[in-house]
Amino acid sequence: MHVDQFVTQNKDKWERLAQLVGKAAGNGIRRMKPDELEELGELYRNVTSDFALAQRDYKGQRVATHLNQLVARAHAAVYRGRPSQGLNLIDFLFSQFPRAFRRLFPFIVCAFLTVAVPAVANGILVYLQPDVAEWTFSDSEKQLIPLVRSGKLWIDLPEDKRPYASAFIMTNNIQVSLMAFAGGASAGLVTLYILLTNGLSVGGLMGLCFHYGLGWRLVNFIIGHGVIELSVIFMAGGAGLRMGWAIVRPGAQSRKDALILATREAIVLAGGSIPLLVIAGMIEGFISPQFNPLYSGIAAAVSGALMVTLLLLGGRKPKESPSP
Repeated sequence: MHVDQFVTQNKDKWERLAQLVGKAAGNGIRRMKPDELEELGELYRNVTSDFALAQRDYKGQRVATHLNQLVARAHAAVYRGRPSQGLNLIDFLFSQFPRAFRRLFPFIVCAFLTVAVPAVANGILVYLQPDVAEWTFSDSEKQLIPLVRSGKLWIDLPEDKRPYASAFIMTNNIQVSLMAFAGGASAGLVTLYILLTNGLSVGGLMGLCFHYGLGWRLVNFIIGHGVIELSVIFMAGGAGLRMGWAIVRPGAQSRKDALILATREAIVLAGGSIPLLVIAGMIEGFISPQFNPLYSGIAAAVSGALMVTLLLLGGRKPKESPSP
């Protein structure tokens, strides 16, 4: 086969590989679609075969040099060495995570409203009519009603029990957040259920405590860790809703591809939330049980400010606007 015929038959394939390699430059490979990644690997294998033929039949000619360079670039894109795990973790927490938060912000707002609206409604209802708690509370929450009526809270932790409580709180919060995230696989129905029931629970208990004069004491307990804890629940819920929306409305993509892309975004958001829950659990286990408004206020202000700064400014380019 003449060299010109060889080039004519294969140049479209080579140009497409060069285009995909250019798109994968830097960290761009993370933003490529699944079908593009598959195409990149297939074209790399095919063009490698073309290079072998060119080395055999057209050695020393321009086409062999061009294919040599193209295959080398494609190899670097496909088999790029991974940076150290420490750098990966830093990039994930301080760049990928806040970017995912800003992309999924509308879903996080929806999760917030799904919790806040029933919380306010049930809180007002139970505050005005505390007997309503008998049929709006879960079985475990109903056991707290006599305690609250007697003027006591369930959150008085002995000092020697606080480390164990902190570990339990972290585990429980992570479990709830992961359930809200994983619920997205049910087209978001399980996520909505978890958010709704948590809103009813928090609002109902708050309303009951305010009715019996314990509300501000409960607020004093919650505020220290609640800024982070509630934000993480909204984020996990938003991640689940993002997955559910991809199933319900995949757009121009296939439902499978839409779900894969949505899950990748959601995993970053949910995964980045876990370290925040660890911090919230430590505050809840060690600072909140002291019922000191000053300590709780400082914990809320510092943790909230650091979290907001990370989410709004993390991973931005120098000229990028800080709006969500």
